[in-house]
Amino acid sequence: MLNAHLLAVHRTVVTEGSLTAAAALHGYTVSAVSQQLAQLEQQAGSRLFERAGRGVRPTAAGLLLAEHADRVLHEIHEAEAALADLRDGRTGRLRVVTFHSAGEYLLPTAMADLRDSMPLLAVRPSVDETDAALRRLRAGDVELVVVVEPFEPGDEPEDDLRRWHLLADQYRILLPHDHPSARRRVVRITDLVEADWVITTGPDDYVRRTTVAICRRAGFEPRVVAESDEFPVTQGYVAAGLGVSLVPLLALGALRRGVTVRRLDPPPAPRHIWVATRSTLREQPGVLAMVAALRSAARARPR
Repeated sequence: MLNAHLLAVHRTVVTEGSLTAAAALHGYTVSAVSQQLAQLEQQAGSRLFERAGRGVRPTAAGLLLAEHADRVLHEIHEAEAALADLRDGRTGRLRVVTFHSAGEYLLPTAMADLRDSMPLLAVRPSVDETDAALRRLRAGDVELVVVVEPFEPGDEPEDDLRRWHLLADQYRILLPHDHPSARRRVVRITDLVEADWVITTGPDDYVRRTTVAICRRAGFEPRVVAESDEFPVTQGYVAAGLGVSLVPLLALGALRRGVTVRRLDPPPAPRHIWVATRSTLREQPGVLAMVAALRSAARARPR
């Protein structure tokens, strides 16, 4: 097989017209250039130069090989540049899975920021719940996931993933605008003993568990009159006056008319949102750039 380095030396000799000039350009001795040309002739199976006075001139095979060398070396240069862009995160594909509200309010902002700094990096978003997203990440189907996980910063498990904390997503209580407690800035959980409740469910079921837990700590079971697997639908029930509902702040980017948002006393523990990748990808520039963009979007989210 023809050696690309030898092709480069050969092309220079043909272009410059002498071994001396080629040796100077490549930083070799004339003897070294002559040896490399002889090695290339063995690889090519053809005589590439012939004596011409005190110098050499290319044969027909030498001229043909020099023409092809231009194209071959150009393609090698392009391949090296493309690999460098991929290695440094300027190009490539980054598949990101988020849950619904993170996909609505965090990822679009992060993608827009990343498009400005890495316009050739193709980000492919999709939506899934925590367990499924983590399975896809470990299986190698995606590079990053944004998930809700039941631990705070500093308590991350020692496993095969690298995690970054995005935010502690606080909860708020949603009330119909004419609910008696809607006039207060902070609602006590004990004021909602007789209230009807609307609960948002889902595969992770963290809102249901948190709702039941805060009510039980206050000494009562929530009287659930409606359930929904989407926060906008939950708001529809509350706006219609059917009940009150516990909702995380990140899911409240758009508020329906007829719904009042209030703090709850005592406040429920927040849900913790993380971005994770496989440990083998933790130093990849594209991954790190998306993590930084997501953390920036989390800090800048509407409160």
